[in-house]
Amino acid sequence: MYIGCNWSNSLKFLIEKNEVKIDYIKSGVYGDFMGQFSNIRSITPILLHGLGYFECAGMKNIDIIDFHFAKNLIKKCGSPHYAIHLAIKNSDIYVGMTDEDIYKRMSKNITMFKKNISVPILLENIPDTPKEHQISIDHYPYIMPDKISRLIIDNNVSFLLDLTHAKITAQYHGFNVYDYIKELPLERVVEIHVNGSGYDENGFPKDTHEAMKNEDYILLEWVLNYTKPKIVTLEYNGIKTEQEDRVRHYLKKQINEIEKICGKKQRGNI
Repeated sequence: MYIGCNWSNSLKFLIEKNEVKIDYIKSGVYGDFMGQFSNIRSITPILLHGLGYFECAGMKNIDIIDFHFAKNLIKKCGSPHYAIHLAIKNSDIYVGMTDEDIYKRMSKNITMFKKNISVPILLENIPDTPKEHQISIDHYPYIMPDKISRLIIDNNVSFLLDLTHAKITAQYHGFNVYDYIKELPLERVVEIHVNGSGYDENGFPKDTHEAMKNEDYILLEWVLNYTKPKIVTLEYNGIKTEQEDRVRHYLKKQINEIEKICGKKQRGNI
């Protein structure tokens, strides 16, 4: 089992000081990614997550994706797979569109990704809260386990389980988080995302990407009893109110705790 982490200056500092060691750096094509590419790639292979098109399984404008660019970039990154969000934007839903229509569009797009990208495709579960998907991200909630399982199994792809997305979805809908996760296609999990969560100004659960709490470590340890991921990735690079030294402290603490939970005694060659 390998460990990944979001790219940040804090992570770079800790790696250079030999205070942490990870196997993959996670980043997407946004910000100064292309300018930083050589620097990031010289440290570890890159888990490429996002091509810059806000791509998701239900997108209606998949033709805007330059798959030649994507295929070459994934190869340069050394990314073992490529994940897309299992979502559809509200703005991409036409009048009268049914759940079956959504399934068909998603399946068609998944087939397109599989055809044009040479690494395995993973589908990542998204969160469902008012703040996350009615205001800021505009995603229609496609979060029920039976729908997720159907898409993954029918299209023969793997699953990227985002534990925080699952947790805040369960909190918002009043589900037991453990029962909800157990209904997901855990046998298909290849990668797991972890980080801490909080609440928005109205008290709704929110994916704040803050430092993990004890409950998050417990959830990770529990889900590893039911899954065999190849990679566990920490999605944390600090929040706006945190000073750099605090970010480094929390980053180091989380990576060390994740490594301990994963029982990672030695790393293989990537």
